[in-house]
Amino acid sequence: MLSRNSLLLVVAYLSLMPDHFNAAQQSKLTGSGCAPRGALPTNIRVTAIPSPYYAEGTQSFFGDLLEALKGKTGINYTVTSRPDLGYGSPDANGSFEGSLIGELVNGHADLAGADLTITAERSAVVDFLVPYAQYQLQILANAFFGLDEDTQYLIQDTADFTFLKNSKNATLSAIAANVELGRRSGSIVEDDVAGCAKVIMGNYAYVAESMFPERAIVANPQKLVRAGGTLGIFFLALAVQQGM
Repeated sequence: MLSRNSLLLVVAYLSLMPDHFNAAQQSKLTGSGCAPRGALPTNIRVTAIPSPYYAEGTQSFFGDLLEALKGKTGINYTVTSRPDLGYGSPDANGSFEGSLIGELVNGHADLAGADLTITAERSAVVDFLVPYAQYQLQILANAFFGLDEDTQYLIQDTADFTFLKNSKNATLSAIAANVELGRRSGSIVEDDVAGCAKVIMGNYAYVAESMFPERAIVANPQKLVRAGGTLGIFFLALAVQQGM
């Protein structure tokens, strides 16, 4: 059951969505099973990572969300920008230290301001609200080489890589193993630009979130192609402290 605070967050960001989605979701959320309960906070602490969804001092999805929340409830918010943090994958000891998820787990933030992918590991320690977007995991390959036994796969060290490593699908686990073997030669890339640049250079394949592969192919005709089909479909949602 959603708490009152979480429900208000949902209603606030649903107000930013298309009308047909807004009406359908609010109908589900305002039934007797999700009635608001408890006292409202006077301030929400938000820890954010600069991204297309949040840019300090400019208009962005999370900025609009927080303003909508404030307008509907009168609740103020404090945003702390933390570009030094990761998004949140558990280490060998199961800890999320040094990440947005860790900030929620340790009680340093009430809401994570980032495009967080819903995963089983994260859902075990934080609460996710209604998904606001989805993406597919795709492969961007060099048009000349395609995919063969010598292809070196590339990926960012995010929840997408954790998904591949934990997958019981033989193809996905093989891609993860390929990346691990290539770590010393740079198979873990910093961002989409770095991944794309390597693929253009040779027999590399970059595992990326849509819509980047489509944009990269348009920008580099006859150099890049999509290959291998869709590896998975994922959802993005707001994360809050468990029981908030």
